[in-house]
Amino acid sequence: MNILNKFTVKSLKLNKKRTIVTIIGIILSTALICGVAGLVSSFQNSLINWTKYKDGNYHTTFYGVEKEKTKYITENQKVAKYFFTNQVGWAKLEGCKNESKPYVNIWEYDKTALENYGINLKEGRLPQNANEILIPEHIKTNARVNLKIGDKITFNVGTRQTSDGYDLNGNNPYIDDTEESLVNVEEKVYTIVGEIERWNYETYTSPGYIVMTYMENIDDKVNVSVLYNEPKEYIEINKNICTNTGLNEEIDTYVNSQLLRYQGVMSEITLNVLYTIAGIIIIIIVVSSIFVIRNSFSISVSEKNRQYGMLASIGATSKQIKKNVIFEGMLIGLIAIPLGIVFGIIAIIILLQVVNYLLADMLSGMRFMYSINWVAILISIIISIITIYLSCLIPARKAAKISPIESIRGNNDIKIKSKKLKTSVITKKLFGVGGVIASKNLKRSKKKYRTTVISLVVSIFIFISLSSFLTIGTKASTFYYMDFKFNMFVLNGNADIYEEIAKLDNVDEYAYYYETSLDFDKAKYASDFGKNRFEQNPYDKNSIAIIIYNNEYFKKYIKELGIKEENYKSAVILIDEGRQSNDDGSKTIERLYKIKNGDKINVAKDEKIREITITKCTDNSPMGQETVYHDNGKIIVSEDFMREVFDEVPNNSYRISNLLIESKKAQELENRINDLIKQNEKYFELEVQNYETYIKQEQRSLLVIKIFLYGFITVITLIGVTNIFNTITTNMILRSKEFAMLKSIGMTTKEFNRMIRLESIMYGTKSLLIGIPLGILGSYGIYKAFAQGIDLGYMFPYQAVIISIIFVFIIVGITMKYSLNRINKQNIIETIRKDNI
Repeated sequence: MNILNKFTVKSLKLNKKRTIVTIIGIILSTALICGVAGLVSSFQNSLINWTKYKDGNYHTTFYGVEKEKTKYITENQKVAKYFFTNQVGWAKLEGCKNESKPYVNIWEYDKTALENYGINLKEGRLPQNANEILIPEHIKTNARVNLKIGDKITFNVGTRQTSDGYDLNGNNPYIDDTEESLVNVEEKVYTIVGEIERWNYETYTSPGYIVMTYMENIDDKVNVSVLYNEPKEYIEINKNICTNTGLNEEIDTYVNSQLLRYQGVMSEITLNVLYTIAGIIIIIIVVSSIFVIRNSFSISVSEKNRQYGMLASIGATSKQIKKNVIFEGMLIGLIAIPLGIVFGIIAIIILLQVVNYLLADMLSGMRFMYSINWVAILISIIISIITIYLSCLIPARKAAKISPIESIRGNNDIKIKSKKLKTSVITKKLFGVGGVIASKNLKRSKKKYRTTVISLVVSIFIFISLSSFLTIGTKASTFYYMDFKFNMFVLNGNADIYEEIAKLDNVDEYAYYYETSLDFDKAKYASDFGKNRFEQNPYDKNSIAIIIYNNEYFKKYIKELGIKEENYKSAVILIDEGRQSNDDGSKTIERLYKIKNGDKINVAKDEKIREITITKCTDNSPMGQETVYHDNGKIIVSEDFMREVFDEVPNNSYRISNLLIESKKAQELENRINDLIKQNEKYFELEVQNYETYIKQEQRSLLVIKIFLYGFITVITLIGVTNIFNTITTNMILRSKEFAMLKSIGMTTKEFNRMIRLESIMYGTKSLLIGIPLGILGSYGIYKAFAQGIDLGYMFPYQAVIISIIFVFIIVGITMKYSLNRINKQNIIETIRKDNI
């Protein structure tokens, strides 16, 4: 190690606190870069594992390969793994209640296929011979056939065929017994050994439930699925295999494109977006880190100006001095980068565990697993080294240009212009001579002052902007649900079933309605706004929606509108609201019709023409209609109204039938209704949706986003804080001689402290005056971006602004206090003598 490098090592040891702060800044920067790379790598690998879990761990399946030609696949050097599958046939499922899905579709898999084809065991074990079988869990809930592990089941297995001899497969929906039948039937007895999740390849229109058995022998033809050593070569390998086996590549192959996309072989929008976001974040980190770390090395160079001048005066070349500054950066990087990588990895592992915990019920079995390869770590190290090198470059060039005489005299530490620097009269009155000196010093040392201010401004801007993003995101996530008068609804039932459910525990309030439409001459009753709206869509039907509520709820609803409950049979409510999007992006909401309370209108249903009286026009929607918009408005009536006026009983033949429930214990009620659906055929068609679940899921998603964003804000702010700490403390130390002189000519401790406090106030005030307006502009920009989809009104970020003000003065105050304590411990005479030459 040469003398200059020894000098650098000694200098770092003597300035331990500044060195530690610089190392912390680089650790944070490297940890962020490694964290982003780790997140991208982990997210991509989690998607790959999820695809393998759901769709299977293979790249291509070749259908109908002749037994003697399978060697062209199994002996192919480019094939890493292969497995065999085959369809055994179709069989009727005895006792099946799903008329459109009366079959089981029996497949056989070899051992490797059972382990790699996206078969997810819920209970039991995999089959080990051709007499054992797996059944899907939805056979119980969808087919209503109560099969369990250990049961023996007999199937008459054959081929589906139409009456004119055409073979049918899983893509052909079930017709009926008169149009199709099973041919070449053979009886097979199986023992159920396991229950699996619904297999991904069983389509919802498939006429059969896929069940699986073990393949003991290969028939004349077999399906072969393969995993390649090099997925990028899949096109070429597929062509060669098809040529050798005599298969038609377009018809006889299936490519697992989702797996190839996530492995980066095929173009995939999710990964493209992920890489783009990661790239932008890394650029932000690198730019902000260069600014901060560069400042640390600039400070180091400033501190050693005199030493560099002395070295230059005894023969050190500019090149040697420049190399020495870069050596200092690399030496610090040698300590900081490995620690940054370690902390980055630990942070991402913890973060992914938190994400998995918070989003467990949303990920449907998927888990984000930490996964970072050596390439990602190497990229993180290279980016960090480049960041440190670029940070050192400017200070190194500056050090190389040092004039020995000027640096020894210390001319460049604080530049004082000959002209008088004016200060405010108010400053002098409030803070005295110390305040005037403080003000002048900040003006004279603009670069250091500006560096500190910019660091604070960046932190303020990021915090206010991203806080607004989270505030708007939180409000938007609950906006859709916030005006609902219910938190659950049940679909596909009838009045009797809905009344039974309404009697269950935990139902606090309920309503059910049916929806259909009435013929209605819109133009006859339209307002000017309505006519304009209807002319824009001349092909729209002359109709209006009619919503029919159960009598009990309708009575409560009209009472809220000021109508007597006893008039519920004749009451007709018109909800008349027209919306129009304008060219400038704004929306106009006005009435569509010129109808008033008490007006009579003509409507028709199934050619039954009726004259009805509008009891009330309102925009107060009943339960379930809060966010439902109808282009032509809607009429709200009771069940008895339909019976008396149209002689109809509302039923499931109407377009929509929903039960709406308000419950304080929605989850318990949802579980109870789902139990009824499983246990009783009468409730088979019902579907339950719990809005509280959706709200909680959205809130958890938002919490994850908050963790990411606030984590990012925190680390960027910490990097900024290290910069502020280094800048202020070093600036104060460099001015030690000046402070000692002021004290030597009579400045009291009180005046001195007042001067330092003013500097703190000036740092903070200037930062806030720039940072807060920029942050508010950023928050408004985020609001405008959200407003394109949903305009919630601009929310001024009061909390973020207040927190920023407190944060700035705390950071600057603590740093100044620390510097002040160091300066007050110095001996006045020694400090003045130290710089004399």
